[in-house]
Amino acid sequence: MEKGIESKGSISGLIPRQISMIIRFYVDDIPIRVFKNNANIGVSYPTQPMQIEASLWDGESWATDGGQTKTNWSQAPFKAHFQGFNIDGCPSSSTTPQGQCYSPNFWWNQEKYWNLDSNQQKAYENVRNNYMTYDYCSDRPRYPKPPAECLQ
Repeated sequence: MEKGIESKGSISGLIPRQISMIIRFYVDDIPIRVFKNNANIGVSYPTQPMQIEASLWDGESWATDGGQTKTNWSQAPFKAHFQGFNIDGCPSSSTTPQGQCYSPNFWWNQEKYWNLDSNQQKAYENVRNNYMTYDYCSDRPRYPKPPAECLQ
């Protein structure tokens, strides 16, 4: 089974649990990224305090429909605005034993949060099918041999 941790913002200073789980990122309560713990097949998984950063970068030569969609630089400057930012995670501090993160007192340790529910799964698939322009798991020119997590 996979246990989950929901992430909706900056998680600097939080330690993810080192057990089977997923990290989920939401925008407006819609899951946009699900990161599964596949450490059992050699895929790196966060084991130390984390943070989330937002940046803009030029990936038009490879990340946009195989380089077919170009950035319209006349629309610059590009800006992002975040509000209603929320994060839930296990705090990382010298006074909080890491074992406390496994406590049933944390909502994400309840079985109903270990996976996306059916509505969340449908919303996540909609995001992937209609808004994702690049998936490294499908990028055979860059990755002739798909990364291990892509074979799941």
